[in-house]
Amino acid sequence: MTALPTQADIAIIGGGMVGVTLALMLARELPQLRVVLIEGQRFPVLDLSQPLPYTAGFDARNTALSRRTVQAFTDLGLWQQLQPHATPIHQIHISDRGHFGLSRLRADEEHVESFGQVMENAWLGVVLLAALKACPSVTLCDGVAVTALATSAEAATLTLQRGDDASTTLCVPLVVAADGTQSRSREWLGLGARWHDYGQTALVTTIATSLPHEHIAFERFTADGPIALLPLPDARDQPAQTRRSLVWALKTETAQRVLALSDEEFLAEFQQAFGRRAGRFTRVGQRHAYPLQLMVAHQQTVPRAVILGNAAHSLHPVAGQGFNLCLRDVLVLVESLRESMLAGTDLGNAQHLQAYEAKRTADQQQIIHFSDSLVRGFSNANPLLQLARNIGLLGFDLLPGAKPLVARYAMGLSHV
Repeated sequence: MTALPTQADIAIIGGGMVGVTLALMLARELPQLRVVLIEGQRFPVLDLSQPLPYTAGFDARNTALSRRTVQAFTDLGLWQQLQPHATPIHQIHISDRGHFGLSRLRADEEHVESFGQVMENAWLGVVLLAALKACPSVTLCDGVAVTALATSAEAATLTLQRGDDASTTLCVPLVVAADGTQSRSREWLGLGARWHDYGQTALVTTIATSLPHEHIAFERFTADGPIALLPLPDARDQPAQTRRSLVWALKTETAQRVLALSDEEFLAEFQQAFGRRAGRFTRVGQRHAYPLQLMVAHQQTVPRAVILGNAAHSLHPVAGQGFNLCLRDVLVLVESLRESMLAGTDLGNAQHLQAYEAKRTADQQQIIHFSDSLVRGFSNANPLLQLARNIGLLGFDLLPGAKPLVARYAMGLSHV
């Protein structure tokens, strides 16, 4: 087993989707930098003949990758490997269960091939990790815990612990913390956050339908919370286009009851909640539960440190904007570090890091406000509000210019 590094140019804490993507982009755009990526869990052995290896960073959930995100992976030279595991979204169907409000977005009307692609996080992990292991400028330290983090005028200092081995000190000009919503790094750096508990839990699973998905993504609002039903690649043992990803947000107490149902009971209850727009639900996979909260850090940079991904902002999954927003943060951060290198400036320079944060403020605030407003607005049973939002859905379908604006925003094409 190799010794842990004691010096590098950048340390990334967290080997999930955001941390690994950042390391890949740094390796491509700034290969002269020595990057260390630190992950507390062991990365899985990548054997494509075996079932998908779920980890905390690449779990059972699915991600709707916007067109801008797909372009970023294309630029990394990885989309050819990712595409067989992805399904394009050609239509987005938005409705309010039990009410008249309805709106549709069509990719052909927006003159694009698709609004984005749906992919299982675990497949994303398999491809990204395999690519990262081939990057000579990145040192992967998995199964290694960060037990302390401090910054000074000269460096960021991390204390690393691998099992029962003696701790190691790693000094870097810049540390990027992408260690999740409950980030210890955020606490060590003294960066506070605001929280809102939606009182909802997301039930995540794969479900089969009697009707083909026809590349339609459903966003269905119910009294308990929103439902996202997204197309997935075909499975060998199922008819074509009948496999879908389900994210069902329920009141937490309801979610615990539904999670314990048999498959038959679950399918019947979900059929009642969703309706017949997708046909009859015939099979359901293993179910997973995730509590839903909004978390936004008060500040995302300090001298020599940046927090990124869910450590900076963790959103409700409605509208599928979380990872796409994080990826735009990654793109701007890498470009900011390139500018620092060209200017001969210290990578951890406070002014340059603050400039990065300022560039990201408008996009972040708009997406956070948008997703939060959707959840609060469509979870409210006030009759006047119900009437207003359904009129709004119809108006969105008819108002000239509204669809292209929202579509471009959802595709990530209005930013970066």
